[in-house]
Amino acid sequence: MTTTWRTLVSAAALCPALAAADNGYFQIGYGAEARGLAGAAAASTRDAFGGASNPATTVWVGDRMEGNFIATRGDTRMERTANMPPPAAGLLDTRTDSLGRWEPLAELAISRVIAPGLSAGLVAYSNGAGTYFPADSTPCPSPTGAVQWANAACGTGRSITTIKQLTVAPTLSKQLGERWSVGASLLLTAQQFKAEGVQPLAPQHLSNQGVASSFGVGFRIGAYWRASDTLSLGAAWSPRTRMGRIKAYEGLLADHGRLDVPMNLLVGLQWSPTEALSVLLDYQRIGYAGVAGLGNRPFDGSVLRGAAGGPGNGWKDMNVVKLGVRYQATPALRLSAGVSANSAAYADAATSDNLNSPSTFRRHFTLGLGYATSARTEWSAFYSLAPAHRTSGPSALAAAVGAQLNGVSNPWGGESLATRQQSLGVQYAVRF
Repeated sequence: MTTTWRTLVSAAALCPALAAADNGYFQIGYGAEARGLAGAAAASTRDAFGGASNPATTVWVGDRMEGNFIATRGDTRMERTANMPPPAAGLLDTRTDSLGRWEPLAELAISRVIAPGLSAGLVAYSNGAGTYFPADSTPCPSPTGAVQWANAACGTGRSITTIKQLTVAPTLSKQLGERWSVGASLLLTAQQFKAEGVQPLAPQHLSNQGVASSFGVGFRIGAYWRASDTLSLGAAWSPRTRMGRIKAYEGLLADHGRLDVPMNLLVGLQWSPTEALSVLLDYQRIGYAGVAGLGNRPFDGSVLRGAAGGPGNGWKDMNVVKLGVRYQATPALRLSAGVSANSAAYADAATSDNLNSPSTFRRHFTLGLGYATSARTEWSAFYSLAPAHRTSGPSALAAAVGAQLNGVSNPWGGESLATRQQSLGVQYAVRF
């Protein structure tokens, strides 16, 4: 297995992170089977991706390796009606669509029984968020008083902010008796951050600093219980992972450039009334409010950007409910479908502060299938759709420009964001 492990680690190091979002900036799930079930996986023991959800499930999987290849696309529409008074009527008004494109993503997982009732595994997965708005889409004021065309944030060039995180999770899972197991994963996380074209929000060269990186180490623990022949329960928890400072943007991100990975709690069940049919239900809570760069209140002028306790995006802790149904149509063919619902990442009033992190999703609908080509190999596929959900609130930019031009803040401007996302993927799995 030395060569296999080396290959997996090398591939994980090259695994691209995703510049899109599902539940905040967390993926809806990990592995094609979980994604086809709207991410429900807390009590599932059918693949090696437990290190990304519940590490206690890995010991039941056996010797298995799988790779999941995904393409995802998010399309965001941003609208602003500034309601500026004459002679500035029409200034800042815009209806801008993001530069939609398909983004690639890869996930890898391996599980190996190393002793009776004990397995070791490794999972590589990613999370991320961001969007890309075009240049020259919005009439903005210039230092000379003339109107100039700029991006939606009134900056130069495209308006881009992305956060990409790759986690490699070595995992141990131990069976305790016939029905219980526990597990733990070490979370080795690297992240990249980039901000472009947000000069009005980040003066003094705090925008357009290129891609900056930081690293952190966390952990996840989990438990699994086969309560009966038809019912299984699972739970997992990982605390906030403290990441290193993103030094190139320490004047932009709160707490001098720190952007931690939030706490993640997952509990769920799997009920199988027949051998062919299973229903999975998960609850997930993601602690975005505890991450200063996301959860702190938006900029109001009272605290400088990048300072200790500085402004964030006004994100709240997110509650997610995931429901999936899996049906074994034939010994070789598996079908699945799912739906998830989540609370809002931020209040409507914070819409203006989330121009480049427009996680507006509230629902996901998914389909999945798997086909065993032999006793040792299986192909899986999934498709997910997050319909656009619109958030609307006052325009901070319109208020600021109104105060600059007229000496009085403009309280009548409004902004809205709506993002629609699609993902599809194919996975190959092999048993040793």
